[in-house]
Amino acid sequence: MKHFRKIWSESLNGWIVAHKELPRWECYKLMLDEHPGIDVSYTAFKNQCSRLKITKSNPHPPRPQRPLYSEHIKKGYLRIKIAQPNVWMSKSKWVYLESHPWEYEDIMTHRYNFIFLDGDSRNFAPDNIAKVPLNIMGIFCQLGGTEPGRADISRTRLLMAELKKKNLDRGEELGLTCCYGHARQFRDEMNRKARAYQNRPERKKAASESRKRWRQEHPEEYQEKLKKQNEWRRKNGSSRRKQGLKTQ
Repeated sequence: MKHFRKIWSESLNGWIVAHKELPRWECYKLMLDEHPGIDVSYTAFKNQCSRLKITKSNPHPPRPQRPLYSEHIKKGYLRIKIAQPNVWMSKSKWVYLESHPWEYEDIMTHRYNFIFLDGDSRNFAPDNIAKVPLNIMGIFCQLGGTEPGRADISRTRLLMAELKKKNLDRGEELGLTCCYGHARQFRDEMNRKARAYQNRPERKKAASESRKRWRQEHPEEYQEKLKKQNEWRRKNGSSRRKQGLKTQ
């Protein structure tokens, strides 16, 4: 690239233009034979022909456009062509729109998932396709998602997911929820699960062994920590006992 403009001089460009009727590869070989001091690759030669605008047009005709309502498979799901020249939509969404035209504006302005209630991604019966908001999809999957061959169970799980979301929304308004990862949970429920996890015998044993190993590896830090705990008990233990006597 440092000597790019020195290679493609006006005389060499004129030679290329004068031999533009030759096939590209033959022209390249002839150029190297008549200009032995030039060291350029075939790709660089083709790029220079493009810059000189002497490339030949593509002999292949453009691929004809597929007609409306053509179908093709992408990532395992069927898509359908809904407008020219190249506007495609998942067939499940298209079927839902065709059977629920009054929801067109809402569906086109918000994001939804369109699921097959019986788990069959080729069953496009209108009553087998359900619209699921993105903020419910995660809860729906936690509850089991779609049940193969059982659309009634899938509908029940979908209603349960909607109910759980409403409960979480109300709990958030009252300050009863907290975020755990990317999901919301009721604080009491999360604490109950945490206590149940920590109270498992194998978990208690592992925690006890970990503390014992830490005490053996850090004896000085353990003694300092124990000293601070004893000082805190001396300062706060008597005041707590006095408060207990007053309440009695």
